[in-house]
Amino acid sequence: PSQGISGVTITLEHACKGFSPDQPSLPMKFGKLLRTTVDMRMPQWRDYVFQYKRLKQVINQAVQQQQSGACSSDQILSDFTNLIDVEVARVNDFYSDRIEEGVIILHALRNQADRLQGTSPDKGRHAVQQSLVTFHLNLLILQNYVALNFTAISKILKKFDKRCKLQLRSEYISAIVELPFYRCQALGSLVEEAESLFKAIETPTTHWQQKQEVQAQSQAQAQAQARQKLDAALLVRQE
Repeated sequence: PSQGISGVTITLEHACKGFSPDQPSLPMKFGKLLRTTVDMRMPQWRDYVFQYKRLKQVINQAVQQQQSGACSSDQILSDFTNLIDVEVARVNDFYSDRIEEGVIILHALRNQADRLQGTSPDKGRHAVQQSLVTFHLNLLILQNYVALNFTAISKILKKFDKRCKLQLRSEYISAIVELPFYRCQALGSLVEEAESLFKAIETPTTHWQQKQEVQAQSQAQAQAQARQKLDAALLVRQE
């Protein structure tokens, strides 16, 4: 642990403690759980979350159109697929933008950490650690964002299949498994790199200390070699 700018003890684990959505005392429908989690954990991203409620309303309208014969099943399937394509693209684009930002931020933090090597080990360390804690927490929020949105996509497809008596979910999920937000590999890498960098800064034996130790050893070896040469020269003169 280390002392942050505010003076409280900071670790990545402590910063993320209690991050998971609060467990409701009673079972909560997914739509309400989605809204509650977004409002509590990521209100600034509300406009970029999968529109689960709106698509539920679309499904209700589609069922009525089927029953009245106002629209064919093929048309309903096509229209709903187009709507969900738009939602998935918006989620995926938002995720990709956040990953690009994350790469830039982590690069800047790594540069700050590298600059600590040439100074006293404690100088600036707390500020970088504080920034890493905030960055890491934002990455975890993004992980939660991905999980919520994919769950919303899966559930709305399941509801569509059941209510409209059509088959879309399996094929659609298979089609999006290669999307960045679904694979989530880049996000996982950023989380691991942030944690590794935090530990590297936190470790008592820093890169700066290691560099100083290597320099001291080199100087000692050079001095020893100089003494050996001097002793050898003195022996030659004595002979």
